Amino acid sequence: MNAERRLAEIFAERSKQRVDKLQERWSELERLIRNAQGFSIRHLEAEKLLRLGKLYRLAVAELARSNSLTPNRSLHRLVGWGYSVLYAQPPLQRLKFWNFIARLIWRDFPAAVIAHLPFCLLAAIALFGSAILTTFVILWRSEVAMSWLGEEMMLILQEVAQRHKPGHDWLPLMGRPFAFWLILLNNWRVALMGFGAGVIAMVPSLYVLFVNGKLVGGVIAVSHQFGTLGELLGFVLPHGVIELPAFCIAAAAGLAMGYRWLCPGDLTRWAAMVEAGRKSVPLLLGALLMLLYAAFIEAFFSPHEKIPAPAKWLFAGVESVVLGLYFVVRSFAEPKRHAKLIRRGETYGEQ
Repeated sequence: MNAERRLAEIFAERSKQRVDKLQERWSELERLIRNAQGFSIRHLEAEKLLRLGKLYRLAVAELARSNSLTPNRSLHRLVGWGYSVLYAQPPLQRLKFWNFIARLIWRDFPAAVIAHLPFCLLAAIALFGSAILTTFVILWRSEVAMSWLGEEMMLILQEVAQRHKPGHDWLPLMGRPFAFWLILLNNWRVALMGFGAGVIAMVPSLYVLFVNGKLVGGVIAVSHQFGTLGELLGFVLPHGVIELPAFCIAAAAGLAMGYRWLCPGDLTRWAAMVEAGRKSVPLLLGALLMLLYAAFIEAFFSPHEKIPAPAKWLFAGVESVVLGLYFVVRSFAEPKRHAKLIRRGETYGEQ
């Protein structure tokens, strides 16, 4: 009995020593993981990096052994934490959302715009053609303006034209943050409406653009009649040069799907629409990002009463040039990049 008790004591003592040794190892491993997570694994000293790898391998082996007996949840969490640090992607790639946004802006969105250029032009014709037609109707055929726009719409346009008198602060500073969210949500609603309407045989989307074009042309013509056109353009142009193309691009995404429904080719209508929708996603997402920027400008820059109208016109001109260069440069860069990948034996799906 004494011998058995002694053996039990020795076993218990050695088990305690083993547990204490393992606990010491895991504490050291946790400290190394914290250092690697806080300062990046690339900045660890060589000795600590080797020690981290050794302790991590021991922890994985111990976890496999303990899982066959009693699962060790704390060790499981430690090993999972170590894995996320040791095998993590570089910081910019680790942030998958921002990496996706950067790829969308730099590559996918301009390439999609160029690929869907006919639909973008069709949407632009519907929007700006309606604006030009409405301006002509109000300025040169004033007798039919009321029937063209309606009495209620004419009253709204006159109110908007009078709002932009020189020096008039119609959007106080305190109300601009709230106005930003209202503008953004309304713009996104219009863009999504144009996209969704385009899926239904294209015509409803063109009608949505036509109606919005009437509003643009109407407010320009009425402001000219009230003598506030300069101030109005100072308000509209800084965000309008981004906002209006964004509406056309969002509608173009829906028009592309609607066209594939009408002309599915060798595919079924549903398969053709799914294919067109997959290619149109960057268009819609890029347009929504453009509207986010436009809403910020519309809320915080466009209504600023201390910035003269000519300065706002200049700002809008710079925006237009930058936007045009962005699409032109990226449209030329992408085919060259694609050709380079082909020469290297790579494809988009293998990146």
